[in-house]
Amino acid sequence: MASDPLFGWDLTFKTIERDIKKQSDIIIAFIHWNLTRRGFRSIGLSDERTITGDEPKSELLPEGWNDTENYRIRYVLESKLYILHGLNTDGNLIVNLMRSEDLAVTNIGVKIDEILKESNGTIDVMMPNYKDFIFVIKRDLIDSITDKPTATSETQTASDHSNTRRPSDDPLRIPPRPRPGVNPDSQDLWAVPPGRNVGHSDLDPFSPFGGGMIFNPFAPRRDIENPGLGVPGGLPRAAVPPGARFDPFAPPGVGEPIPGRRPPPDADHLPPPGGFNENMFM
Repeated sequence: MASDPLFGWDLTFKTIERDIKKQSDIIIAFIHWNLTRRGFRSIGLSDERTITGDEPKSELLPEGWNDTENYRIRYVLESKLYILHGLNTDGNLIVNLMRSEDLAVTNIGVKIDEILKESNGTIDVMMPNYKDFIFVIKRDLIDSITDKPTATSETQTASDHSNTRRPSDDPLRIPPRPRPGVNPDSQDLWAVPPGRNVGHSDLDPFSPFGGGMIFNPFAPRRDIENPGLGVPGGLPRAAVPPGARFDPFAPPGVGEPIPGRRPPPDADHLPPPGGFNENMFM
């Protein structure tokens, strides 16, 4: 019956039972049976990544499929080529399924002794945990690649979404809320209302009204702040909060600018030769 989860396995095993040469052959045959149940058809042995479409398709394993230590079997599903590789290494079998169209790959790894207990008999005798193994093959080897779209279909889907726009007369579309002071009947609901252009120039680096994000040292209205004003000792404005206790670290009047006169140099610095009063350093 088609509802039997093992439907077709006994027939598959009978067709390859006399050809079995090693334990991994039974595992590959079991994976092949799972592939054919999902619609895969074998078309021969090789690593060739192109097909003509005229290859004979079969539910049977191709002749000579286990003549070498490792495996390479080609399959077709929905006109796409898949290549099954099996690699024997230190008692393990590493199997991967590659889709040649975009080189998408899925893989599973099994320890042969843990999966296969006997080389003949019913499936319950050979693979006591065959149900778990069927689940792993389906999830990690088959579904992970057949459910994943190819690169071509992904590109086409992205292009279709980018060209899809919601019509302006969609009755379910919620119109944007207009800004306060803006006429809802106007075309531009997000236009800046007259008289409310506060801060707009700060967002425009080339604003003719001042501000902006580009520093202009030659702006005619620029007020160059003297950091020495405000607090004795040369601290900038707002360095000391109002009402806070503060002891100036200079005598009164020191550091305050004198109109028309340049401030003297810091006395802690070495004076230039012949400059100022050299006796103060003796």
